[in-house]
Amino acid sequence: MYRQCFYSWVQVLILLILVLSLWWIFGYLGGLIPGATQLLWLLNWHQILMLLAFAACFANAAIVFRMVEAPLTAQTTLHYVYQFLCLALIVLGLTAVVTWKVLESGVPEEETSISSNSFYTFHSWVGMFTILAFLAQLVVSLSRDWKDQYSQMTIILIVFTCVCATVAMITGIEDVVFYRYIDGLISYSNYPLEGILVNSLCILLLLLLLLVTWVWFRVSYSATDRSTYTELDNTDNTHTVRPMKGVNV
Repeated sequence: MYRQCFYSWVQVLILLILVLSLWWIFGYLGGLIPGATQLLWLLNWHQILMLLAFAACFANAAIVFRMVEAPLTAQTTLHYVYQFLCLALIVLGLTAVVTWKVLESGVPEEETSISSNSFYTFHSWVGMFTILAFLAQLVVSLSRDWKDQYSQMTIILIVFTCVCATVAMITGIEDVVFYRYIDGLISYSNYPLEGILVNSLCILLLLLLLLVTWVWFRVSYSATDRSTYTELDNTDNTHTVRPMKGVNV
């Protein structure tokens, strides 16, 4: 029962993150409509797609085996649905930001409020590490049978991806805020509503990271506490029960 309750609270937290993100994007950044704010709508799409990818899809993929009480086949299917949705959103998010950078480079600087700092900012570097870590854990998990899926290497890669993704999302949000207020027209230190909104969003992202990490290190592997798997012996059609490899229950 506590797993279902905890899983529900994680979903509420993810929903709050998405609501605050959309509030910020539509209320202060011009929304997602093409041409609404020159080319910044592309950057807005990058932000919301990456939040959906990591704060929603990957966070759920990371905890589904430990939080969702369902047959192992259903858990595995749901896990990979989240994983490949995350991959698709990453591709779309990267496409949006690369398109923005290419098109923005040909637009007079005074027509946009955010400078085009290609891929040498800290946010960009952490973002690349996040994507590489995500792809690495996906390849490792796909290359193993389900009983070996959560080896120590996979656990390290998943937790590392969660940490990098959180840092990338927070630094990306702060980059946008920094460039919006760098002109000095509005003092961020005066706590405008946007500042309170953005700070709250970043705190929620940190809280989500803490919850996902807690699940990984404090909750047993399976929501049904499977510490063994049943394997069919082809020689005499009997079932042999063996311990799961690489899993600490």
